[in-house]
Amino acid sequence: MLKELLFGRTQIPLLTRGLDALHLRQKAIAKNIANAQSSGYKRSLVEFEGTLQKVIKQDRRDVRRTHRNHILPNRKAANVRPFMRQANNRIDGSGSETVVAEREMADLAQTQIKYEAEVKLTRHHFELIKMAIRGMG
Repeated sequence: MLKELLFGRTQIPLLTRGLDALHLRQKAIAKNIANAQSSGYKRSLVEFEGTLQKVIKQDRRDVRRTHRNHILPNRKAANVRPFMRQANNRIDGSGSETVVAEREMADLAQTQIKYEAEVKLTRHHFELIKMAIRGMG
């Protein structure tokens, strides 16, 4: 209950899901690189951002505001969970099933940059909560 009271109206639950997705993506990339030479291996991908965008768009349609200055937290978005799946040429485009080392390394670098940015955002949100509790600011 206290956790929901403190964090339920912040972006922390959503940022946590984003960090989970990026962590899972790092695992998928490591798995892809480790199995690159295995015959018949299909690349692993992580689904998160697309699903999250769909939920956010749906939530925007469902929002009912009681006051024009109130912004409601996106609670459904915080429930979106990342998952790993195999690449499929029909869904993801031609060549998506094949592991290409350069693509994996580029994806790993991009994932690392996003992870560091989300950690900074999460830290900032905790600092704001700490300031509110202490009455500073």
